[in-house]
Amino acid sequence: MAEVILENVNKTYPGGVRAVVDFSLSIPDGELMVFVGPSGCGKSTTLRMVAGLEEITAGTIKIGGRVVNDVPPKDRDIAMVFQNYALYPHMTVRENMAFGLKLRKFPKKEIETRIQEAARILGLSDLLERQPKALSGGQRQRVAVGRAIVRKPAVFLFDEPLSNLDAKLRVQMRLEISRLHTQLGTTMIYVTHDQVEAMTLGNRIVVMKDGIARQIAEPIILYDHPADRFVAGFIGTPPMNFFEGRILQINGVLTFSSDEGFNLPVPLEQQAALSAYKDRKVVAGIRPEDIGSHAAEMGADYPRIRARVEVIEPMGSESYIHYRVGGVLFVSRVDAHKRLKIGEDQEPGVLLSKMHFFDPQTDVVIRTA
Repeated sequence: MAEVILENVNKTYPGGVRAVVDFSLSIPDGELMVFVGPSGCGKSTTLRMVAGLEEITAGTIKIGGRVVNDVPPKDRDIAMVFQNYALYPHMTVRENMAFGLKLRKFPKKEIETRIQEAARILGLSDLLERQPKALSGGQRQRVAVGRAIVRKPAVFLFDEPLSNLDAKLRVQMRLEISRLHTQLGTTMIYVTHDQVEAMTLGNRIVVMKDGIARQIAEPIILYDHPADRFVAGFIGTPPMNFFEGRILQINGVLTFSSDEGFNLPVPLEQQAALSAYKDRKVVAGIRPEDIGSHAAEMGADYPRIRARVEVIEPMGSESYIHYRVGGVLFVSRVDAHKRLKIGEDQEPGVLLSKMHFFDPQTDVVIRTA
């Protein structure tokens, strides 16, 4: 097991394309760190630089206190699990898991002991004599993980390992990986484009865009206190609603006046910060569960937005209600038993204490303190 440290790491490709920009991160021994972001954000490139599969342009990478910039992948004490499983089709599960250890001249008895241990952890004991073609997608992925486990590396690296699985299997494998991390206690770095996967797996999460780490925090911090508009919109399902407008003084009350014609009083705890934006443009953000779903509890004085129901998406225990106000669509997440009709006008309430405000020039959140 080992701590992983990246200090001002950069990756620039020929032609000046900057894939990773001044990336710094410290991953303590035993942490499960998740890199998440859209395609092309630099998350897999960063992982591959840790693995030694990509050369870094500048900066320093340390694994277990050792600088590994010029250390080949085989000598970094890491094991990597790929998206496409990368199993040898002509080998059995046992042979696939043993292959790397045989190359390293491990004794046969030690190899078999490690295979049996990994197979027990992953529920593969009855599949050791099968070839990959006789396995399901989830079983193949467990074999790929098992091949990494038998190495007993200091660091596990996962590069979008669940992307090829169906929805049910992804949920199952997420639980497997989380349980595996708890059981082994090994440092893990996990790359995904799926924010649900990131939120459910990571001790901490790095949200990336355009090669830059936009925010590094625990899942609940990312959700409740996003650093900027990108993080706020990327984390959460459905994503946060955004409204453009201005901060005005209306009848003595500091107010967010939207471009779509509705007004919402600025929450008391945010008035000091937003007073500096008086008569200036801002962007307000409201999560779907904080608009519409609390109105009945809060009473008639609860601030409301008059809007028309455009689409209703039943999701089982809850529904996503898509509203239109002016030229903007927004979504509310409500109890499925709330009866609404497409085309009717409604007045969903807004939980003011949960509103976020962003500077439209920088997209950075306007801090309350």
